[in-house]
Parts: sequence; C-alpha cells; structure tokens
Amino acid sequence: MKVEFSMKFKYIILFLFIFNFVCFGQKFENQIFKVEFLYGDILKHTPRVVPLIQGPVIGGEVAVEFQTMGERAWHQYLNYPVVGLGATWFNLGNPVMLGQAFAFYPYINFPLLKSKVLKFSIKAGAGLSFVTKNYYNTNTDSLGNLLPGLNGTNAAIGSVVNVYLTGGANFTFSLGHGFSLAAEYNWNHISNGNIATPNAGLNFLNSMIGIRYCPNENKQFERKHKLFADLPRKFSTELTFYGGMRSLYYLDHQLFPVGAVAFSLSRPLVNFYQMGLGIDAFYDGVYGAVYISRKNPLNTTQYGFTYITEDQLINKIRIGVSWQHEIILGKLTAGFHVGLYLFNPIKNLEPFDQASTKQLNKPLIYPYNIEKESGWFYSQAILKYSISRHFLVSVGLKTHLQKAEFIEWGLGYKF
Repeated sequence: MKVEFSMKFKYIILFLFIFNFVCFGQKFENQIFKVEFLYGDILKHTPRVVPLIQGPVIGGEVAVEFQTMGERAWHQYLNYPVVGLGATWFNLGNPVMLGQAFAFYPYINFPLLKSKVLKFSIKAGAGLSFVTKNYYNTNTDSLGNLLPGLNGTNAAIGSVVNVYLTGGANFTFSLGHGFSLAAEYNWNHISNGNIATPNAGLNFLNSMIGIRYCPNENKQFERKHKLFADLPRKFSTELTFYGGMRSLYYLDHQLFPVGAVAFSLSRPLVNFYQMGLGIDAFYDGVYGAVYISRKNPLNTTQYGFTYITEDQLINKIRIGVSWQHEIILGKLTAGFHVGLYLFNPIKNLEPFDQASTKQLNKPLIYPYNIEKESGWFYSQAILKYSISRHFLVSVGLKTHLQKAEFIEWGLGYKF
C-alpha cells in the first residue's frame, strides 16, 4: 500500500508540475474548446502485447486551449504556440483483458503553418493515464488467487496509474462563426516506467477528427510585439543527480533503487533550441538480483533475462555519453537525449541463454534483439524546470528503444 501511494503521489506531482507551466501566465479570455472522435490501433511493439490486440481503439477527447499572446519571450520565439489541457477516453478493443483507459494531460501545439483559414501544428504532451484493467485484476482465478505466467495475459500494464505521453500533428480548417474542423494524427503511450511489473506498455497510432470552437474568434486580441533579447549563444553546464525506484520481475514483488549523475555541456543554436553533449553515470539496483537456476535457494529473482550469479557493485554501474536536444520554453526545458554506453558490464551477461553457457566479450556497438537484451543504445525524455538562476528540478523517462527502464527524479545545478 505504501509503494502504491508513493507511486501515485509522484505522478500527481509530475502532473501538477506541468499543469503549472501550461496555465500560469495565460490570458483566459482567449480560450478555445475542442471535441474530437478517436480511432486507432495498438502497435505490436513486443510479442507480449500481440495476444491482447482484438480490435481497434476507439474513444474521444475534450480539451480547452489557450492562445499565447506574446507576454513571454518564448511565445514570440515559437511563433505564438497554443497550450491546452486534454481529457481522453480510450476503449482498448479488448474489454476482458485491457478494458478502458483515461488520460488527463497538458500539451502544446507548435504552429508551422498559419493563415486565416488553415493552421498546421505539431503537438507534444505528457500527463497521467488510468486503466480499468491491469495484470493484477485480470490474471486471477475465481477465488482471487494470482495465476502464474504471462502468455495471453495483460503483461502490458501492471498498475492502475500510469504515465501518458503523446506527440503528433494536427490541423484546423475554419468554418466561420468561431467554428473550425479539427483533425489530428498522434502517437500515444501508456506505461508506468517499471515501477510496477509487468510493464510492456501500450503504444497507439490514432486519428482524431472533431470540432473546435473559439467564442472570441472575432475579437481582436493585441499580441505583444516587444523585442526580447536573443538568448546568449554561449555554452552552459549542468550537473544533475537523479534517483528513483523500479521493479525487475512481476513475481519478485520487490523494488530496487536506481540513480544517476549527469553532466552536460550545451549551447543554444536558436532562441528556442539548444544542443549539447552529456556524460551519464547510472546505478541500477536490479542488477544485484541473483539468478543461478530456478531451483537454487540463493536466487533473489526468478527472471531469466540477465545471467547474474553474484551480487556485485560493478554490475549495477553503467556509464554513457549522450547527444542532447532540448526545446527551451522559458523556465521549462523539454529534451530528448540519445546515448551510447561506454562502460556496460551487463552487455556480457545478456542474452541469458548465451551468457549462461559461455563467457561473452562484446564490442562497443553490436547487433542485438531488444526482446533478449538491453543493448548499447539508451534514450531519455527529460523535463527540467529552473527554480532559480542556478537550481533546477527534473524528471525523466529512460528507455532502451521501445522498452522503458525507469523514471528518474532529479535536482540539478547550472553553472
């Protein structure tokens, strides 16, 4: 119960963190209301999801949006984007195993094409999702006892509360009198970052169509055209410490500590985008979970993925270098980092079948199957918020290709 409460509390903090950014400072008289129908498919990104897909995903979304007016420098730098708050309902096409999902999230539309009739934008958002079916309320017998095995069960979702991510493109076509036809095509993601397993996650590709209404469309809002100074084109450095918890295997019922130290050097290339390089050192406690054989009493996990026969600190440490891309939205920075492990003892302990029969010695870059090993490539979706000139708070999701590894919560210092 304490673990579940802690998980929900962290997600609520994340949601309020983004909500504060979206809403504060906006003019509420320039609101826009939107209602859309949703239709799409669940992607077969892992074999564990395939048996769960029985039909299309259908649903709907209601949202309220606010047109930025130029009160802040980033409004003008990004061509006056639209920020919004959305509430989405999904029927996941499998009422017994997947049920329904609900998402609540803030988002931002970056305009690429604007005219009086047609507008085209790209969209990015993040928030919370809630599912009515997960592994623990679908994989039970008539007495409520948990059944073993993942084949054909809901291995995609292991918790009620999850992260929700979305990105895509949208356009609006004016119909007059404040009404517009709205259409979107989005990628959506639901998972919990391995705080509760199993956690294969769900990925969707969805089309949306509906009506958008701006009650004050004919009212002329005065956009501010103050000339803000360009962001200094100089290098800056950050040092951030991260921490968190994650589970390894659904039968272990155990949480392990995770952490990271990240040092980055970056430089703005334009007023809203900066690029940089980083050095990342990761600690992952799950790689102290010993597996020798299923019958051995020394085992601390039943998961035959990484062949670990002894709890050693060196197995828990990985060091990599990352190429960092970040969008600057005032005090908020949204980034996507891609990295290469330079030091990674785990690579020679996976795949399990090979590592258990012979000693492996893999090069820095090598071919691999993500279903059998983590590999040499990692990525991070990062949100950072500057609370003062030097200090920042951060939250990120670290992944190996389409597989989430853990959610990390950080505190950093900008030099």
